[in-house]
Amino acid sequence: MGNLRIYISLLWTGVALFSSGCVVKPELRFEANAVIVEANQGTLSIRPKGGEPLLGHTTRKGGKIRFVPEFPFLKGQPYEATFTNVSGQRTSYLRTLPISAPIPKLIKIFPSGSTVPTNHLKFYLQFTARMEQGNIFRHFRLVDLNTNQPIEEPFRKTELWSADGKRLTLWLHPGRQKTGINLNVDLGPVLEPQGRYALEISSIWKSEQGLALAQSARKVFATKPADRTKPKPARWIVDPPAANSRKPLTITFKNPLDWALLHTMLTVLNAADEEVPGKINVVQNETQWHFTPSHSWMKGDYRIRVGWELEDLAGNNLLRLFEVNLEDGRVPALTGPRYLEFSPQ
Repeated sequence: MGNLRIYISLLWTGVALFSSGCVVKPELRFEANAVIVEANQGTLSIRPKGGEPLLGHTTRKGGKIRFVPEFPFLKGQPYEATFTNVSGQRTSYLRTLPISAPIPKLIKIFPSGSTVPTNHLKFYLQFTARMEQGNIFRHFRLVDLNTNQPIEEPFRKTELWSADGKRLTLWLHPGRQKTGINLNVDLGPVLEPQGRYALEISSIWKSEQGLALAQSARKVFATKPADRTKPKPARWIVDPPAANSRKPLTITFKNPLDWALLHTMLTVLNAADEEVPGKINVVQNETQWHFTPSHSWMKGDYRIRVGWELEDLAGNNLLRLFEVNLEDGRVPALTGPRYLEFSPQ
C-alpha cells in the first residue's frame, strides 16, 4: 500500500514520528481548535508533551475523525497527536502551536489614585488579554517602601476574575485588615498609617496564549487614616445635564468609591421608572461618575437608583461598615436602594 500524502497546516508544523511496523501515514492536521485525521476508523488522542490525554469530543463523519478539546489549545505548548488504526498501528506527530496573539499588557490598576485608607481592601487589575489562572500569587509582591522589604502574606489567595478573564480582583487579606481578628492580632495589618507601599506585578506572568506581559508593573501609593464611615449619597453633588442634549450627568463623591461597583450599582431611571440606556465613565480617581445617555435627555423628572452594596475603598457600603463590633448583636435594617432625583434643564 502506497503512502498517503501528509498535509500539515501552517498552524501545525513539526516532525512526524512513526512507530515500528507502521507503513501507512494518515493525513493528520490541526485546524483552528481541532485535530483531524483522514480515516474512517481508529482512535485519535491528543496530549501535551509528557502529559495526560486531553478531554474533548470526537466525531466521525465523511471519512474524517475530528477531535475538539474541552479547553482551547495553548499557543507555544508542544502537543503530541496520536492516531491508532484498527490494526493497532500508531502514528504520532509532535507539534508546537505558533503564538500569533499580541503581547498582553496590564493597562490599568484601580484604585487609580495615589492614596488609600489604611484599611483599604482590594485592587482591580485590568489586562488586554485573558491571563493564565491558577497559582497566580507568585507573580505579586507588596513592598513596604519605608523598609524596602516585602510584606509577608498580604493577599487573600482567592482568584476572582471577570467573565471575560481580563480583570482580576486582588484582595488584601481581610483577616489582617479587620482589627481584632486573629490574623490581625497575630500578623498585624497589611498596611500601616502614613506608610508608602508598592504593588508589584511580575512580567513573567503569561496570558492564556502563552505570552508573557510586555513589562512588569508597579503601583506606588501612600496610606491615610482608616475609613470607618459609610458612603452617604445625600452628600453627593449631582450636576444635571441640559435637556435636549446628550451631555453627561455628573455625580461627584466626597471620597473615592469602588471602581467596579460604580459600573453596576448606579442606574438612571426616567419618570416611568424605566432604565435609561447609556454609557458610564468613572473619572477623577473614582471620585466622579459620568453617565452619557444613548439618546437626548428629555425634560422631566429622573432619578438615580443607588444599590446599597456600593462600597468605598475600605469595603463600607450604604448599609453597614466592613468592620463591625462582633459583640454588638444588632443587625442593620435592610432599607433597599437609595434614590437621587434630578431634572434636565
